[in-house]
Amino acid sequence: MSPHEPTERPPTAGPARPADPVWAEGAETVTAAESALPYEPTAAPSPGEAGSGTVPRKGRGELRDQPPPARSERTASPAERSARPKNAARHTVAVLGAHLGGGMLAAILARAGIDVVLVDSPHDATAPSGETTVPYTAEVFELLARRYGVPELSALGHFGQLPAEVRRTSGIKSSIGFVYARPGAPVRPHHVVQFNVPSEHGESHLYRPDVDAWVHRLATGYGAKVPQGRSVFTEVRGEAGDFTIELADGSSVPAAFVVDMSGPDAPMLRRLGPDPALRPLRHSSRVLTAHLRGVRPLERRVDPGTGGTPWTGGTTQVVFPGGWIQLVPFGDQRTGETSLTSVSVSLDAKLWPQRSASPEDDFQQLIRQFPDLEWQFGEATAVRAWTGSEPWQYGANAAAGDGFVVLERSAVRCDFTLSRDVTLTAELVHEAAAHLISAAGSGDWSVEHFRPLESFQASLIEHGDRLLRTALTATTDFRLWNSFCRVWLLHSMFAALSLKRARNDALATPGRPDQWRELERYRGAGLWFPVYPGFVALFDDMERLARQVADGRLAPGAAAERIFGQLRSASFVPPLFAFGDPTDRYYNFTPLKRVKVLLWAKRRAPYMVQRVLTRGATVLPDVER
Repeated sequence: MSPHEPTERPPTAGPARPADPVWAEGAETVTAAESALPYEPTAAPSPGEAGSGTVPRKGRGELRDQPPPARSERTASPAERSARPKNAARHTVAVLGAHLGGGMLAAILARAGIDVVLVDSPHDATAPSGETTVPYTAEVFELLARRYGVPELSALGHFGQLPAEVRRTSGIKSSIGFVYARPGAPVRPHHVVQFNVPSEHGESHLYRPDVDAWVHRLATGYGAKVPQGRSVFTEVRGEAGDFTIELADGSSVPAAFVVDMSGPDAPMLRRLGPDPALRPLRHSSRVLTAHLRGVRPLERRVDPGTGGTPWTGGTTQVVFPGGWIQLVPFGDQRTGETSLTSVSVSLDAKLWPQRSASPEDDFQQLIRQFPDLEWQFGEATAVRAWTGSEPWQYGANAAAGDGFVVLERSAVRCDFTLSRDVTLTAELVHEAAAHLISAAGSGDWSVEHFRPLESFQASLIEHGDRLLRTALTATTDFRLWNSFCRVWLLHSMFAALSLKRARNDALATPGRPDQWRELERYRGAGLWFPVYPGFVALFDDMERLARQVADGRLAPGAAAERIFGQLRSASFVPPLFAFGDPTDRYYNFTPLKRVKVLLWAKRRAPYMVQRVLTRGATVLPDVER
């Protein structure tokens, strides 16, 4: 929506690919039916090659060691340094979990000169993961790239910049569509909503096995170490400053500090006290996931309408009372019978109780309730087996311990809808990197130093919980869902634009100690950067109305009309969007509409909204003033 604002990228300290030709050794096993990622070793640089970011390996599969920077050595006390085994170099930080989040964090820490080792978790290859982005997700990836000097990470938010082999198995996301269905009846033509947003990024469907492998390759290219053969860890022993990560092959890795991103049975969770480490969230649903081939294109059965585009061009969410099914097609050819589609189902267990011990049978019983879905999945077969979990969502009661932090999938699991999983991962990596780099520079690895990170993660968990509870309530009536998804899109769009403005303002003041201060304060509604307060209030009001509907104090139609009324009257909502018109169910942001919105921003929009839509000053006003 805003004009392109180029900002010079920081130089890279290492190549996108490591020198070691065994970078993929021990990588997660992906069936040939799914992955097309080729094995592409790269030649080792000549001795002393500038900017390589790595050192030649000592032997096949060995830990690629390099002398830790002086800053990392200063993080250890004299007693800790004297206690180190003479035959093993103790790494400053060990990241448990070699998936998207762990790989990005390891790449950033290595780029900053921190001695980091990236250790595989037993769940990296099997745990279901988020696979979609929205414009806001792309802006967080861009922030990671520019703030921390790892420009390759911006490719995760710019589909065209990803390596060709990753693009081939992933896919462009040109739209997000919502199809509302009721049991026993075909979808009504006017019960669909579709947002076609020609983003400057090129939103993505990320095929995670190949994307995670590429990010792992990126991390090792910047100097992150990996254990021999990428053996998974089995246990973590020791204490702060002297941890030992034991591996399945019998070897071990020493580290002073541990970042646990491994999964729900994370070893560091057990160190956070006698109380249960994880709590169920208030949005508690059961989730079924699989990768299927032979899913028929929904547009053959449900017409997107004259204002829409084929459902297979983007992410489609089939919504029904008490749940939804998200469809994510991969690859360039999405309409053939051999195309690959990710399917994730989220169900309110009270309305949709489990009817079979088999997740696949459970799914089949569900789709028999909906004629269009029964037709769509009539010939589909599973490539990646069905998984099921009840309840699915959880959050950690604490995250910071003596010598470690518990983050991301170790601390929270949310639905995959509305791109929450990938977005939350990127947000937590951004915040965690800042605290870890600060600790390495100051030598302060205390629990108190990481309390703000713990609070930040808790705030994002709470926001995601509120968002998904509201979404589940909105499924009870198409009118309410129609209003909910517009508030969500508006929130996501302006979050992306506001973050972009804050990022560029920070980059315009290099070298200042408080350069990134404005991106370090939580402001509500999941936002941690300067944003017009009206967006926070709009989200809060929508969530309050949804609670009244859930409690039986307000009819869904009445709640929907109040939300539409706010969208029509709010001074910060561009009238051209027509978000307040429930009959305008197709959003196509053309170049002409872009120009008209810019004219509206200059003449009528509140100042903070104007700043994110147009070029403006480089000093942000205090939004709380």
